[in-house]
Amino acid sequence: MSKPTEQRFLDSDGRLEQWPSHRQGKLLVLAYLASKFDPNTVYTEKEVNEILQQWHTFNDWALLRRELFDRGFIDRNRDGTNYRLREIQTSLPDLILVMPSVVRDAPIAVGWLAGDSGRETLRLMGNTEDHNKPTTLGEEQERIRDFITDTEHATWTMLYRSKPVGVVWIDFNATKYLLAPSVHIMIGDSNVRRQGIGGAAIKTVIRLLREEGRYKKIHSRYLSSNQGSMKLLVKLGFSNDGDKYKDEDGLAWQNLVLDLN
Repeated sequence: MSKPTEQRFLDSDGRLEQWPSHRQGKLLVLAYLASKFDPNTVYTEKEVNEILQQWHTFNDWALLRRELFDRGFIDRNRDGTNYRLREIQTSLPDLILVMPSVVRDAPIAVGWLAGDSGRETLRLMGNTEDHNKPTTLGEEQERIRDFITDTEHATWTMLYRSKPVGVVWIDFNATKYLLAPSVHIMIGDSNVRRQGIGGAAIKTVIRLLREEGRYKKIHSRYLSSNQGSMKLLVKLGFSNDGDKYKDEDGLAWQNLVLDLN
């Protein structure tokens, strides 16, 4: 069975012509509609309605506006006077975390993983040579759709000065090698590395988990050869959790843990 896609609910002009009946479809079309809003703009309710009217055909902008708010794509004042895309502030003024967007993020991600810089990024994330290959637009679109609909992860795009520069995510399920919840990050734009962006993003995720109050610890890991990740995580307060080990591909890893209390 093919994966869901927002395209099946759009007409030839890119307008939403059908409200999906299932959760995954709803999330995908809401993410698509959210891409029509600028993250740096505050909108009145009238302006939100006008944009939604432009991008759907069944004349129920109130439903779409409510769903965008209820499912975490946009925020509004309590009196409903102002709306804006939901964003999570970090300790860096120019860095925010936002919901992933197929329209915005997929083309940029293709560029991240192209060329020698992309090969090095994938290698440091633990991809073997057999899997260390350039990506395609279709592959990135599917990956981001999974980010949007997946209930086992929470994923945010990092916007730095209004431009996507990477992703940070929480894995809520333990794996063979790592306990949960675990935090992971990829800074795809090599031009913004070593500017404190990774640390600010992970600190924000740690803060969110502390505020939620459900977890006592958060986990992570790094490839032994990735000294940059090691230094970043240790600086944030993570400590070694057990000894180094090798996975089934022969790659050496070190697990870490951080007490959230």
